[in-house]
Amino acid sequence: MFCFLKNESVCVIIKVCIRAEGYMVKKIVFVMVMLFTSALLFAGENEGGGRDNPQFQKPEFGFDMNIGIGLSSYEDTNGDQITFQKFSFIPEFSYGKWGLGLNFTFELDGDFHLRDLDNDGKADTWTTFSDYIYKLYYLRYAHKGEPLYGRIGAITNYTLGHGTIMEGFSNTLFYPQVLQLGLNLDIDGGIFNFPVVGFESVVDDVLDWDIVGFRVYARPLYSLSTPIIKDLKLGASLVADTDPQEDPTSEDYGPPHDNPASDTVIVYGLDSELPLFDRGDMSLITYADWAKIGGKGNGTVLGSTYRYNWFKLIAQLRFLGKEFVVNYFDPYYERDRAIKYDSLDALTDFYMGYLIGTDIGILNLLSFYFTWDDGFNDEPGPRIRTGIVTQEDALAKLEAGVTYDKKDVDDFGDFFSLNESLFQLKVGYKITKFAKIVFIQQKSYMPSGKSTDQTLVETQFSF
Repeated sequence: MFCFLKNESVCVIIKVCIRAEGYMVKKIVFVMVMLFTSALLFAGENEGGGRDNPQFQKPEFGFDMNIGIGLSSYEDTNGDQITFQKFSFIPEFSYGKWGLGLNFTFELDGDFHLRDLDNDGKADTWTTFSDYIYKLYYLRYAHKGEPLYGRIGAITNYTLGHGTIMEGFSNTLFYPQVLQLGLNLDIDGGIFNFPVVGFESVVDDVLDWDIVGFRVYARPLYSLSTPIIKDLKLGASLVADTDPQEDPTSEDYGPPHDNPASDTVIVYGLDSELPLFDRGDMSLITYADWAKIGGKGNGTVLGSTYRYNWFKLIAQLRFLGKEFVVNYFDPYYERDRAIKYDSLDALTDFYMGYLIGTDIGILNLLSFYFTWDDGFNDEPGPRIRTGIVTQEDALAKLEAGVTYDKKDVDDFGDFFSLNESLFQLKVGYKITKFAKIVFIQQKSYMPSGKSTDQTLVETQFSF
């Protein structure tokens, strides 16, 4: 049992229970569901003071429609690249802070049959009851960063806390072969006039709760008037995968069934954060994280983030013990999950590493980021993440962006190879205010773990 805080007003006690069968993790699911539903149901009463508040305004309905017509190309289970005619209809509804989007996409082959990438004779995503549930594009309350935020939908680039345990996690790695509806729920106690505590969480699929993560944090000295110290934040995180041997394409061991060969993997940790200063357009935040992989090793990360207006600088030092890896749940996790835990046995040496990175906005035209993490040991090679994206409406007709993520880069030439990487190039040309032509070329992965190319060319209409 770990007690982070004990004073006259607040005591936060976190008990970490490691059970190989994942029994405690399954119980957490019930608690998270209750938090999600109860928090959202009473959100309106706690924000803005309710209908008795003279500032209260009745929420308005909103509606948008996005239509796409074009061509898409994917690799099927036989290794053949197949081109489809694509028609998509994505209606979006809003009411106050609530938002709902639906995704009706039809992809037809040369014989006008619906897409069948697994070659089982059945149309993908149109045959089972769960297929129709996955037509939900998203359901949300508020937006990320608000005191109360909830969202069901695709998860891309999700980071829990400072990312020591989960960084850049995505449940769309195998799209379109595998569809999942993830869940995010963030609650800051400030919405209940109690800003001392908060909570953030993630679930990989609401129809198959296998990967579950949450973090609770406290501001134990918030009531003090002392600058800096009053903003100290202490947290505890736990992320578990109860079915790492899942085969997403199997009828027996795919969602929502668990593979009996799976042993639950649990990673938990503690963290602290202290803003040294925050003066509007300039801030410096320091933090220290410790994490442990159940049954394996542990590690410590010391980091800081400096921000000045349009410029951000990130730096970390990493001290990793045997059988431990930072960012266990990373963008590649869905590909590596079946073997990742056992692969830690090969990490037999203490590892000291670092991360440096920057995020820059250039004249309200471009957004650029770059991170490099490596170790002072010879192995493994560095991981490089970079991207450059035009800002919305920065250019009259053109919008473009490219993102790139690669681990274990061997040499300078390997940096320019797209093999075993995550890559996306997106270019859009605006024809009119309501129409544009979009081209997307990307590298992703199949459920088998094989790297694959995906291409999309379509005309999109929005109104």
